[in-house]
Amino acid sequence: QANRGLGGWLLALAVFCGGASPAGASNLQVRPTLLMVPAAQHAAGLTLSNLSDEPFQAQVRVFAWRQADGEDILETTNDVVVSPPMLRIEPGREQLVRVVRQRTPPLAQEASYRLLVDEIPGARPAQAPEGTGLRFVLRYSIPVFLSPPAQSAVRPVLHTRLVTEDGQPTLVLDNTGSAHAQVAELAYTDARQGTQVIRAGLAGYLLPGQSRRWRLPAALSLSDEGAFQARINGELTPRTLAPVSVLR
Repeated sequence: QANRGLGGWLLALAVFCGGASPAGASNLQVRPTLLMVPAAQHAAGLTLSNLSDEPFQAQVRVFAWRQADGEDILETTNDVVVSPPMLRIEPGREQLVRVVRQRTPPLAQEASYRLLVDEIPGARPAQAPEGTGLRFVLRYSIPVFLSPPAQSAVRPVLHTRLVTEDGQPTLVLDNTGSAHAQVAELAYTDARQGTQVIRAGLAGYLLPGQSRRWRLPAALSLSDEGAFQARINGELTPRTLAPVSVLR
């Protein structure tokens, strides 16, 4: 079974609850926000913290993660399991969740998964004694990558190209490498116009062998002197992504 559209790292879900009013952000904290499991390692840890003064219940599930036509697709899997999958955290306490690899390490290319951490609706007392409304709960979506043995040779290789779709210029980023690319702060820059933001913050993940598209702003004027830039995999300095270029 496959699910689409669950690729965001943090989602707020509105749940209809009698006797509850709209609530603020959850006090559940999850760290780290990305897990890398080397070939020599069978497990990794995810820590859930309850920062509130009430008990907290959550569910943790793992899905295989692939991409098709620019969309994230999550599918059930037995390659990776979590323990415990259901948990109750007392106020001010932490709970370690083990993420265990059950398959042999991938041979030449990263294997990609997502952990979904869901607050269980109704597990906490209503924050308002009267009225009816929505209570917002959280879903964390944590990327998990299993590395092949030759980890030093595993890297993203990015090519950029421009296409026209529905009469509008569109930037296409292809990853022909063997590892994921986390793309952030996507922008276009040249000497005349300065820097024009295409996508602020996290622009998306690009898994090996996949492509993503970003429709360019109508006001963006492309020139021979300009270049696309982005921060890749948390780098502090943006990289230049010239058309038909290779990121090494």
